[in-house]
Amino acid sequence: MSFVRATLDPTLAARIVEVRPLGPPDMPVRAGSALLRAGDRLLVVQDDAFEIVWIDLPSLSLDRVALHGAGSALPKHKKPDFEAAFTGPDGTLVIIGSASAPQRRFIARIESSRAEAEIVDSGALFDAVAEALGTTPNIEGAALAGENVTLLHRGSGGAPFANAAVDVPLEAFFGGAPKAGNVRRFDLGSIDGVALTFTDAAPLEGDRLLYLAVAEDTPDAIADGPVLGGAVGVIEPGGARYTRLVLASGEPFTGKAEGIALDAGGRSGFLVTDPDSPDRPAELCRLELKGSF
Repeated sequence: MSFVRATLDPTLAARIVEVRPLGPPDMPVRAGSALLRAGDRLLVVQDDAFEIVWIDLPSLSLDRVALHGAGSALPKHKKPDFEAAFTGPDGTLVIIGSASAPQRRFIARIESSRAEAEIVDSGALFDAVAEALGTTPNIEGAALAGENVTLLHRGSGGAPFANAAVDVPLEAFFGGAPKAGNVRRFDLGSIDGVALTFTDAAPLEGDRLLYLAVAEDTPDAIADGPVLGGAVGVIEPGGARYTRLVLASGEPFTGKAEGIALDAGGRSGFLVTDPDSPDRPAELCRLELKGSF
């Protein structure tokens, strides 16, 4: 196990240049929790329902797809808490529960050639992740890296090095032996005394990944709290660097950014937010990056 302290890098910049609510007022997209780029579409994962939303680019038209049942919003004690996603080498989409509670230990697989999803109870896989971490997982991000998938565990309570990355063999998400290892612990910094914690990940070239983090004042993995700000950073061999997430005006962005997806070239992309309210829409944010991410 290694310990990494992320450093604030003044040469990096992450700026939100546009924010728009997702969906009509009477049927908003809720609880955006992960984001994937798939060609000319974005996939929005919601943590409170067995439902995904496709966003067409550049029209931004929406297509809602139920993964199981009606796909309607569920109460907190029943929601699947899908919080992370990655695209497999064959184009299969894998959506991952946080595993922070018994009903949140599922994954959903969507093959590129099929419309329907396969929902899989992945308790054995999450048991392996829990053993490697030494605590109950709270998975918030995933990125494919060769033959492994790096999962990002979101810490809570402000404990030092509470965030972590853990590697799982790709085959474990497709019926292979449940294994997990190569744990790296992270201190991601803080905003006004509140620790930054992982909320999503996106793969970068080489042995690196981009991460999204927020400073949410909450004591545990279940409760919600006020967000003081966010950050975008890169994990690379030898360390981690980050910059604060700001609006075009330069003011801090205090939305709960939970999903990130990059455009080709990696100099721009999208974020999606989770307003933590069934009556408020998730927001799709246009992101510009500068510096050596």
